[in-house]
Amino acid sequence: MDVKPTNILLNVSLEAKIADFGMSKAFKCNKDTHVSTNTLVGTYGYVDPEYLATMQPTTKSDVYSFGVVLLELVTGRPAILPESPMPISIIQWVRSQLAEGNIESVVDARMHGCYDVNSVWKVANIALECTAQVSVKRPTISDVVVQLQECLNLEDCYASGHMNGALNTGSGSHDPNLNYESQDSVALEMEHVSRRMVTRTNDPVAR
Repeated sequence: MDVKPTNILLNVSLEAKIADFGMSKAFKCNKDTHVSTNTLVGTYGYVDPEYLATMQPTTKSDVYSFGVVLLELVTGRPAILPESPMPISIIQWVRSQLAEGNIESVVDARMHGCYDVNSVWKVANIALECTAQVSVKRPTISDVVVQLQECLNLEDCYASGHMNGALNTGSGSHDPNLNYESQDSVALEMEHVSRRMVTRTNDPVAR
């Protein structure tokens, strides 16, 4: 229920492990062999609004949280932006920027324009689909993995210099002196985290 960057641990190969959900519960081990919880909690900015309304967690609740994490990966910004005069959700901010066709302002400046614009647009759109207010409008995490793999394929083509001319349309300024270490790290992180999410959503939903 509480999928967020601080709960995603990476090893040296950028393989993700999701942990620390704050679901510890005391019980008497000499009497109880199974313990369940009726109420789950989460972190502001990552919690599925539908869950907050119904208090019924589903696998789509995790999809929502993962969508927020994707937006953080793309933008390099936190889930809640400390904007003036009041903080706003990263979801709201990205939606407003993309509505104006302004993808360059969304992407983390540390990427230095070294990305395929089609891939980034697709990742941002996937993330916004994941964070739809109504859960039935969100994709399954398996669908998300398939779409993210397509994004990685686009980035591979871009990095290799073999991008089809029809796809390579204005991906921002490219500095030939920059390497793709940062880009590859983000791509690997997205892939490993999304695969880990597939495994997790196949587990029974906590109650």
